[in-house]
Amino acid sequence: MRSRLTLAFAASLLALSAPALADSPSAVRTASIPIDDALPPQVLGLIASATPIPLTCADGACTALVSSFCLQEDRPPPGAGQRYDTAGAGDVTLLVRRTDGSTTEVSAAGLLGYVSEGDFTRTRIELPEKRLASLGAAEVAVRIAPMVSLMPRTDRPVPAAVAARDAETAEGAARFAAEAFFRPGSERADAAVTMSRLISLLPASGPVRTQPAGAIAAAANAAWGKVQASGALEGVSKEGLARARSEVDRCAAYADMGFKITLRGCLAKSHDRTMREVNEELWKSQPGY
Repeated sequence: MRSRLTLAFAASLLALSAPALADSPSAVRTASIPIDDALPPQVLGLIASATPIPLTCADGACTALVSSFCLQEDRPPPGAGQRYDTAGAGDVTLLVRRTDGSTTEVSAAGLLGYVSEGDFTRTRIELPEKRLASLGAAEVAVRIAPMVSLMPRTDRPVPAAVAARDAETAEGAARFAAEAFFRPGSERADAAVTMSRLISLLPASGPVRTQPAGAIAAAANAAWGKVQASGALEGVSKEGLARARSEVDRCAAYADMGFKITLRGCLAKSHDRTMREVNEELWKSQPGY
């Protein structure tokens, strides 16, 4: 039911809840908290996945890049390598295909790591490859339910007022409102998750100026085909796919024209721009903006 939450309902819920939350000791605003370097980075949310997201294993780790969004505009964004833990009402499930061909689903609690790529827009899910043996797994994927939030890990205790506000942010009315803005099936959310799947498959290094004409477009088509074959795009809206494909073609054209960019880097910027666009609309919808 939560995954079908409409924007109108979420907005109404947030509007009705705001006065009560403002008076609640568990919903302390940052304005009443001393601002210093001890404040942790932003609490994030993950876009729910309509289909399982395959993890790619290499160099001792199985990873997948997923789209994330910011629930706290007034807090510092996470730096690259910032670790998070899941919170909120949603669950992440690990789907395992064993070496004997059987399949099973288990809770991902305590099995996965969540690491920021350097902003609030992209988060890397990690599973140590050595854990595959303990699971008897040949392949793994994750399914992200609605209402999954991410709380930043910190090296020192967080003030009680900050912790209380973060807990409310992770699972309260504001999180419900955010779910409506980034729900699966909406054009920009679907475009973002499609681009994140592609980014995961593309090399991160090397300028493309030296590539033969057409090579980047060919690489883009190959990555697109691989993502489609994995089943990760099933259930993604036609509008979202079209928007993502337009960004892929634009980036490939720039690369083949000789611009000193990588296809992965260009797509990452397109993905982040799309996520920030929706995030700004979410922030503006909140009381007291």
